[in-house]
Amino acid sequence: MLRHMDDIQKQSGIEPAAQTAEEKKSAGPTVLFIEDDSLLLKMYQTKFESEGFKVISALDGEEGLSAALEQNVDLIILDIMMPRLSGLDMLSKYRQDVKGKGVPVIILTNLTREEEMKRAKELGVKEFIVKADYTPSEVVRKIKDYLGK
Repeated sequence: MLRHMDDIQKQSGIEPAAQTAEEKKSAGPTVLFIEDDSLLLKMYQTKFESEGFKVISALDGEEGLSAALEQNVDLIILDIMMPRLSGLDMLSKYRQDVKGKGVPVIILTNLTREEEMKRAKELGVKEFIVKADYTPSEVVRKIKDYLGK
Protein backbone atom coordinates (compact mmCIF):
# COMPACT_ATOMS: atom_id res chain seq x y z
CA MET A 1 0.00 0.00 0.00
CA LEU A 2 1.51 3.26 -1.18
CA ARG A 3 1.00 6.20 1.12
CA HIS A 4 1.34 9.81 0.13
CA MET A 5 1.89 12.34 2.86
CA ASP A 6 -1.67 13.64 2.36
CA ASP A 7 -2.95 10.23 3.51
CA ILE A 8 -0.66 10.25 6.55
CA GLN A 9 -1.74 13.79 7.38
CA LYS A 10 -5.42 12.83 7.14
CA GLN A 11 -4.85 9.83 9.41
CA SER A 12 -3.18 12.07 11.97
CA GLY A 13 -5.92 14.70 11.75
CA ILE A 14 -3.79 17.22 9.87
CA GLU A 15 -5.41 18.61 6.74
CA PRO A 16 -3.02 18.85 3.80
CA ALA A 17 -2.65 22.18 2.08
CA ALA A 18 -4.61 22.43 -1.16
CA GLN A 19 -2.47 22.53 -4.24
CA THR A 20 -3.57 24.28 -7.40
CA ALA A 21 -3.22 22.61 -10.80
CA GLU A 22 -0.48 25.10 -11.64
CA GLU A 23 1.48 24.21 -8.47
CA LYS A 24 1.23 20.51 -9.29
CA LYS A 25 2.53 21.12 -12.82
CA SER A 26 5.48 23.16 -11.59
CA ALA A 27 6.48 20.72 -8.87
CA GLY A 28 10.19 20.08 -8.85
CA PRO A 29 11.99 16.76 -8.67
CA THR A 30 10.14 13.80 -7.18
CA VAL A 31 11.74 12.27 -4.10
CA LEU A 32 10.63 8.97 -2.60
CA PHE A 33 11.19 9.12 1.15
CA ILE A 34 11.15 5.73 2.90
CA GLU A 35 11.11 6.12 6.69
CA ASP A 36 9.17 4.25 9.39
CA ASP A 37 9.01 7.20 11.83
CA SER A 38 5.89 9.08 10.68
CA LEU A 39 6.80 12.27 12.58
CA LEU A 40 10.24 12.39 11.02
CA LEU A 41 8.70 11.63 7.65
CA LYS A 42 6.26 14.52 8.03
CA MET A 43 9.03 16.91 9.07
CA TYR A 44 11.16 16.03 6.04
CA GLN A 45 8.18 16.11 3.70
CA THR A 46 7.29 19.62 4.84
CA LYS A 47 10.90 20.77 4.41
CA PHE A 48 11.35 19.19 0.98
CA GLU A 49 8.01 20.50 -0.31
CA SER A 50 8.85 24.01 0.90
CA GLU A 51 11.99 23.71 -1.24
CA GLY A 52 9.98 22.78 -4.36
CA PHE A 53 10.15 18.99 -4.29
CA LYS A 54 7.29 16.56 -4.82
CA VAL A 55 7.45 13.94 -2.05
CA ILE A 56 6.14 10.40 -2.17
CA SER A 57 6.45 8.52 1.09
CA ALA A 58 6.43 4.99 2.39
CA LEU A 59 6.50 3.78 5.98
CA ASP A 60 8.36 0.49 5.45
CA GLY A 61 10.57 -1.29 2.94
CA GLU A 62 7.77 -3.18 1.21
CA GLU A 63 5.75 0.00 0.63
CA GLY A 64 8.93 1.69 -0.50
CA LEU A 65 9.73 -1.02 -3.03
CA SER A 66 6.21 -0.87 -4.46
CA ALA A 67 6.38 2.92 -4.69
CA ALA A 68 9.81 2.86 -6.31
CA LEU A 69 8.66 0.41 -8.95
CA GLU A 70 5.28 2.06 -9.59
CA GLN A 71 6.21 5.75 -9.49
CA ASN A 72 8.68 7.81 -11.48
CA VAL A 73 11.12 9.18 -8.93
CA ASP A 74 14.25 11.24 -9.34
CA LEU A 75 15.88 10.16 -6.08
CA ILE A 76 15.20 7.88 -3.11
CA ILE A 77 15.97 8.72 0.52
CA LEU A 78 16.03 5.51 2.48
CA ASP A 79 16.25 4.49 6.13
CA ILE A 80 17.86 1.14 6.94
CA MET A 81 16.01 -0.18 10.01
CA MET A 82 12.36 -0.58 9.06
CA PRO A 83 9.58 -3.10 9.55
CA ARG A 84 8.62 -5.75 6.98
CA LEU A 85 11.69 -5.23 4.78
CA SER A 86 14.89 -3.45 5.73
CA GLY A 87 16.08 -0.56 3.64
CA LEU A 88 19.07 -2.44 2.26
CA ASP A 89 16.98 -5.52 1.42
CA MET A 90 14.47 -3.23 -0.30
CA LEU A 91 17.27 -1.58 -2.26
CA SER A 92 18.74 -4.93 -3.26
CA LYS A 93 15.39 -5.98 -4.75
CA TYR A 94 14.91 -2.59 -6.40
CA ARG A 95 18.34 -2.74 -8.07
CA GLN A 96 17.37 -6.09 -9.66
CA ASP A 97 14.62 -4.34 -11.64
CA VAL A 98 15.57 -2.38 -14.75
CA LYS A 99 13.77 0.67 -13.31
CA GLY A 100 15.99 0.58 -10.21
CA LYS A 101 19.35 0.59 -11.94
CA GLY A 102 19.88 4.33 -12.41
CA VAL A 103 17.93 6.06 -9.65
CA PRO A 104 20.23 7.68 -7.09
CA VAL A 105 19.71 6.55 -3.50
CA ILE A 106 20.77 8.34 -0.33
CA ILE A 107 20.75 6.47 2.98
CA LEU A 108 19.46 8.56 5.90
CA THR A 109 19.84 6.57 9.10
CA ASN A 110 21.30 6.50 12.57
CA LEU A 111 23.00 3.15 11.95
CA THR A 112 26.71 3.50 11.43
CA ARG A 113 27.88 -0.10 11.43
CA GLU A 114 30.61 -0.80 8.92
CA GLU A 115 28.80 -3.78 7.35
CA GLU A 116 25.71 -1.66 6.51
CA MET A 117 27.88 1.08 5.03
CA LYS A 118 29.79 -1.46 2.94
CA ARG A 119 26.62 -3.15 1.66
CA ALA A 120 25.08 0.25 0.86
CA LYS A 121 28.11 1.15 -1.27
CA GLU A 122 27.91 -2.21 -3.05
CA LEU A 123 24.27 -1.40 -3.90
CA GLY A 124 25.29 1.92 -5.44
CA VAL A 125 24.20 4.26 -2.66
CA LYS A 126 25.45 7.78 -3.37
CA GLU A 127 25.83 8.83 0.25
CA PHE A 128 25.33 7.52 3.77
CA ILE A 129 23.94 10.35 5.95
CA VAL A 130 23.66 9.95 9.71
CA LYS A 131 20.38 11.59 10.82
CA ALA A 132 21.78 12.92 14.07
CA ASP A 133 24.62 14.73 12.27
CA TYR A 134 22.55 16.81 9.81
CA THR A 135 19.66 19.25 9.99
CA PRO A 136 16.78 18.86 7.51
CA SER A 137 18.08 21.97 5.69
CA GLU A 138 21.50 20.35 5.28
CA VAL A 139 19.90 17.15 3.98
CA VAL A 140 17.88 19.15 1.43
CA ARG A 141 21.04 20.95 0.32
CA LYS A 142 22.80 17.62 -0.25
CA ILE A 143 19.85 16.27 -2.25
CA LYS A 144 19.79 19.41 -4.39
CA ASP A 145 23.48 18.90 -5.12
CA TYR A 146 22.83 15.35 -6.33
CA LEU A 147 20.00 16.49 -8.55
CA GLY A 148 21.82 19.56 -9.83
CA LYS A 149 19.03 21.80 -8.54
